[in-house]
Amino acid sequence: MSESPHKITATMQNFMSDVVEASVDRPILVDFWAPWCAPCLALMPTLDRLAEDYGGRFTLAKVNVDEQPEIAGHFQIRSIPTLMLVNQREVVESLVGGQSEQSLRSTLDRYVKEVVPEAVMESEPDPAQPEAMAERQLARRDAKAAADAIDALAADKADHPLLPSLRARLTFLETANAQPDAGALRAAVETMPSDSASRHALACHYALAGDYASALSEWLELIRRDRNHADGVARRSMLMAFDVLGAEDPLVAAYRRKLAAALN
Repeated sequence: MSESPHKITATMQNFMSDVVEASVDRPILVDFWAPWCAPCLALMPTLDRLAEDYGGRFTLAKVNVDEQPEIAGHFQIRSIPTLMLVNQREVVESLVGGQSEQSLRSTLDRYVKEVVPEAVMESEPDPAQPEAMAERQLARRDAKAAADAIDALAADKADHPLLPSLRARLTFLETANAQPDAGALRAAVETMPSDSASRHALACHYALAGDYASALSEWLELIRRDRNHADGVARRSMLMAFDVLGAEDPLVAAYRRKLAAALN
């Protein structure tokens, strides 16, 4: 496995530091696998994609049980693939066998932290700078305060380049706040894929968490299933997500093509 900031190979030498102690800062999802295990190999692309999508809010630690039998023995791993989620130095979840991407997201979302820009967290914005105040209130998920700050920014400079992005994120926030249980929304979509309202709200939760790949995927699926839901809210939301991401983001180019194909 190629190393990245979000994925590591766990060994006896680094397990205590890079898994147990590191779980104080973020959850660590430990994947017990072996190269001869077909279900392990089938699960691997999903795990790799989640590690990248979550952008460091958890770390994926791979344990090859053939190479690290001591670790597997310590945790009494009897079957692979086995996934073990370590948080605050404790094993908080254990999943045996193949897992769907949605169920893995549901498990992770109970432990990962929301994405909050460091600059927003480290300093209190100057009220005279409404764009900074809007960022702060969006990070806090205070829709009313964010709306006030965005209105102040628009009154001060109606053509401010950040306005489309801020307004888009406020729209996502308002929808997510109206249906705050992301896990329940995910379960609803899994149980009834035709539940358009839940799918849209779930996409908004993904967007707020910075997982725009999943958000855009859900909105695209909503267009394919029910393009006129809420007067075309999925299409409008995709266009707003493009405003947030910016024209240079590769997701924008990819999903513009997918959106055009879905509408034609």
